[in-house]
Amino acid sequence: DELAAPGAPLGAGQIHDANATALAAAVSEAGGEPLVLPRAPDDPTVIDGLLSRAAADADLLVASGGVSMGRTDHVRAAIERLGTLDFWRIRVQPGKPLAFGAIGDRPALGLPGNPVSALVTFELFVRPLIRAMLGLPGDGRLHLAARLDQSIAKDATRRAYVRVVVHRSASGFEAGSAGGQGSAQLRGMGTANALLVIPEGEPTGAAGATYDAIMLGEIS
Repeated sequence: DELAAPGAPLGAGQIHDANATALAAAVSEAGGEPLVLPRAPDDPTVIDGLLSRAAADADLLVASGGVSMGRTDHVRAAIERLGTLDFWRIRVQPGKPLAFGAIGDRPALGLPGNPVSALVTFELFVRPLIRAMLGLPGDGRLHLAARLDQSIAKDATRRAYVRVVVHRSASGFEAGSAGGQGSAQLRGMGTANALLVIPEGEPTGAAGATYDAIMLGEIS
């Protein structure tokens, strides 16, 4: 209910819908053809109808928002009601409330609503699935080891995918924060050229430590 079209005037309590545009672009970049459905209000009946329509028209269903535990979060329940739910919630930061199941024979993923969480979980789950459906291996990304040039706090219980800028240096590859790491801070996601993977069990990404970097763009 709180979403407005990009560029539209905002009413009280409204935000612009960044996810439809961003996720459609991510689908295209992964090799798929996006079929963008209308934004759904927080109404279970409407959500059921749109999910059923998507399952009839598309090979893969990707929704964003409505998969957490709020009073108006209806998407996870709708996937379970219309089909099957295989798992819900993952130990990933950002992106904990992710749902995966099927409606009929169509895979269905419910991504978080926060835009960075939606794009990170797309990268980890949806992109490899699209590629597998196209007969392509893996995620199609360059993975390399990069040394973090500053400490970055994280949730110690979850694997973090930190938005960073990776560049070459005399000693190898260096990674620095791309900006704010909050799940609603989309600017850092746009600035980043990589996701730096900091494992579970670590409360911070340690300055000087080397981590796996998933390259999203060219090395600077």
